[in-house]
Amino acid sequence: MEIMEDPYPGATPEQQQERLTEVRAFIDSSPDIPPELRAELGKRAGFFLEVEVVEQPEVHFYGGQLGWSYWAIRNDHLKLVEALAAAAIAITTYAAVATAAPAVLAVTLLFGAAALADKLKKKSASLEEESYRVLMTLKQTGPATAARLSDALNGTRIYGLNMWTESRTVEALRKLQAVRLGDGSVEALVNQAADGLWSASGI
Repeated sequence: MEIMEDPYPGATPEQQQERLTEVRAFIDSSPDIPPELRAELGKRAGFFLEVEVVEQPEVHFYGGQLGWSYWAIRNDHLKLVEALAAAAIAITTYAAVATAAPAVLAVTLLFGAAALADKLKKKSASLEEESYRVLMTLKQTGPATAARLSDALNGTRIYGLNMWTESRTVEALRKLQAVRLGDGSVEALVNQAADGLWSASGI
């Protein structure tokens, strides 16, 4: 019997392009994604795709086929990026460096957050959006005191609702020091050095 080169056919380049078009349409139409981020996210739309494989061992396919595959949109990644997009561009604009555009840095932070969410999901754990914002800010600013981190989280705001105080920031950091996983173990997503500076280790 002739063995097929691909035992899971179906995920074609044409289907991939269709999914990419859907992702870009979502990005361009979302009211929660700032306009300055849309082009950069659109260029890297492949991040939101994956090949899903369907196996049916009880079915006898021809030529060694074991099932089929298709291109799927990672809606979990897409929704998380949408939820955090405004915070990411605010963080990178506040802490902008001359060598990189805020949009590029923001997308890098967003993809790091999505990758962390995926990692935690596999360990039966999750974080609130507020925790991702703390991690992204700390990743962008580098090692920082809780006071400096709270300033960065507030960005250019000097007053308003839901402001970050130093005590609120410390509380959020302590939660990230001990994230409970599904197997009962604990993982630290932030660390505090002997000099009192906090750094992100999970993104």
